Amino acid sequence: MTTLQVYSFSFNNPERKRRMTDRFRAVGHPVQWVDPVPLTDPRIGSEDKRTHAIMYNHLDMIKAFLNGGADYGIFCEDDIFIRRDFATSVLVAIDGYRRLGADVMLLGYLPNYKAFTYSVNGNHSLVEPPFAFLSVFPDLWGSQMYMCDRAGAQRLWDACCTAERVSGPFSPDWVLTKFGKAVAIYPMLAVEEGVVVTDHVGQRNFHQVCLTENFDKDLHI
Repeated sequence: MTTLQVYSFSFNNPERKRRMTDRFRAVGHPVQWVDPVPLTDPRIGSEDKRTHAIMYNHLDMIKAFLNGGADYGIFCEDDIFIRRDFATSVLVAIDGYRRLGADVMLLGYLPNYKAFTYSVNGNHSLVEPPFAFLSVFPDLWGSQMYMCDRAGAQRLWDACCTAERVSGPFSPDWVLTKFGKAVAIYPMLAVEEGVVVTDHVGQRNFHQVCLTENFDKDLHI
């Protein structure tokens, strides 16, 4: 029997943590929470402390998975809607992961458009189901939810566990979601809530568009 464990972290945001806990409990996959990484963590250098803290939180989720006994780990941020049929759709993702020989599979990311649609009287709707598996290209962003098996997670950890091992930005978007053979499932199993903490108007608008294009109140909780 294939076993699966969901991991997340939440930095001093009990409301987000409560929503995530309730959502995953509703689909039968309780979340294992890892402790948030503070900016004073000794692993963090002097540059871009917030991004490095987030990256180390992702790595702490991966390490918790490697220290556990599940066959597959799902790693997610604390501001996502998930599919109501998550318990069955994740099995499709696992099957695709195996068949494609992936290192990492993106289950929730940030497309600001519908990749595949069908048209009825000029109204475009998401093709759903079945699921498709897509190659991850450099401009596909978002580490809202991704999955590894034990071998993939170990390779990810060995290559990226410290900033010194990574060339370029030490950030989940730049490193973890594009590692090795990275593939993405579509439609996604998770959609970001669309609220991003930044003063950058373009980023705020982008995240809102991603939410508008991908969220379905009848499909997601």
